[in-house]
Amino acid sequence: MESSSPYSKLFTINEANALLPIVRPLIEKILDAIRRLRVKSEIVIRAEQIDPEMPNLMGRLQQNQEIADLIKQINDSVDEIQQHGCVCKGVEQGLLDFPCLFGKEIVFLCWQYGEAEVTYWHRIEDGFAGRRPLLDPGERGPSGGGSLH
Repeated sequence: MESSSPYSKLFTINEANALLPIVRPLIEKILDAIRRLRVKSEIVIRAEQIDPEMPNLMGRLQQNQEIADLIKQINDSVDEIQQHGCVCKGVEQGLLDFPCLFGKEIVFLCWQYGEAEVTYWHRIEDGFAGRRPLLDPGERGPSGGGSLH
C-alpha cells in the first residue's frame, strides 16, 4: 500500500470475499437494529406526540434509552466493520466497499448485503451508481491495466 493512501488496508478480491463471513453477520445486526429503531421511533413519536419535523428530532428520540442503545449498537457495529479496513456506505442498504489497488488507482470493490460474494467494483468518485461487474482477466481495467488485485 502506498503511504499516501487514506485507507488502512487495500484488498484483493480474494481477501474481500474471505472477509464476508465476518462482516455479513455485522451487517445483519445493523439491519435488524435499524428495523427496530424505526419501529421504536414511530412508537415514541406517537406516544409522546413529537413533531417529526422538529429540528432536533434525533436528539429528542435519543432521550429514550432503548433508542439510544440501538443507535449505539449500530455505531459500534459500523466501527467494528471499519476496523477490518472496509468502508461502510449506505448501511441501510447493507453496502460495503473494500479499497483495492487497480493499476495505479485506488478503487472500491463493492458488495451489497444479499450478494453471495464481491462481484462489482467502482471508482471512488462514481459511488454505487457507477458499479461495474468485475472484469475478466483478459480485459483492460480503468487505468489501462489488467485485472483487479
